[in-house]
Amino acid sequence: MRTSSFAATCKRVVNRVGLPLFDSGTDPGPSFIAFLNEATPDSVFRGVAEELAHATTVVSLRFADGVVMVGDRQATAGYIAERDVRKIAAADRYCALAISGTAATGLEFIRIAQLSFEHYEKMTGRLLSLEGKANYLSPLIYRTTTTTPFVVVPMLAGYDTARKQGRIFRYDRIGGCYEQPNFDVIGSGTPFAESTLRLGFREGMTKDEAINLAALAVYEAGDNDPSTGGPDFVRNIFPMIVTVTEDGFEELAFEETSERFRIINQRRTASGGRAEGDLR
Repeated sequence: MRTSSFAATCKRVVNRVGLPLFDSGTDPGPSFIAFLNEATPDSVFRGVAEELAHATTVVSLRFADGVVMVGDRQATAGYIAERDVRKIAAADRYCALAISGTAATGLEFIRIAQLSFEHYEKMTGRLLSLEGKANYLSPLIYRTTTTTPFVVVPMLAGYDTARKQGRIFRYDRIGGCYEQPNFDVIGSGTPFAESTLRLGFREGMTKDEAINLAALAVYEAGDNDPSTGGPDFVRNIFPMIVTVTEDGFEELAFEETSERFRIINQRRTASGGRAEGDLR
């Protein structure tokens, strides 16, 4: 795959010229996107012809004290290209960023988003609000989808320290940002995961209830969508589960994550896979 990553390109620019200097007319200020456009105005992805791996499916759900995000680990390219992709990362202490779409570009997108937030905070000396971070990603998405042949659809969820609540933001393919009141799903498993969330969501859920519902939604997506990976009990690979509360970003330990999916699987095995029983 003949690609040059955004991060590698930025590193080469810095190594070549040292600390970049700008005059008053070209100084990009606190905008890392503006800096990228000055440093690398043309697409850094060229000549890619082969089929690339795609990442799916991630769900996010509000609960009383924050948000939970669960993402499968599989990437497909007409076949299972990778079984252990981490599609969710901490954008900073109080927000999580997940991706679907072209896997390699999406993972690079997460790194650039993290760097963008850090760049803004260092240049201005103040923190971006959660809503500010959500809006800050829009031009980065636009830049990615209009200067490369790849599609990346991210999801941002976090804890708003001003409002004291969890919030979820979704995007379209050219960077439009839309806040979701209760939950959101990205990726090819969306119809199955979203149906589960619509049936199971209720206002004021506890952290434990929200984690169980979000895990069930990804389980359903993996059970019905061939591109979504469910829990792999042979290889002990399970979807990621993270929460963001006033205490910050936290990923559940492997033991707790695996146990939750084993319980879902045992319940499904007991029913013979039939659609019956309490969804929650």
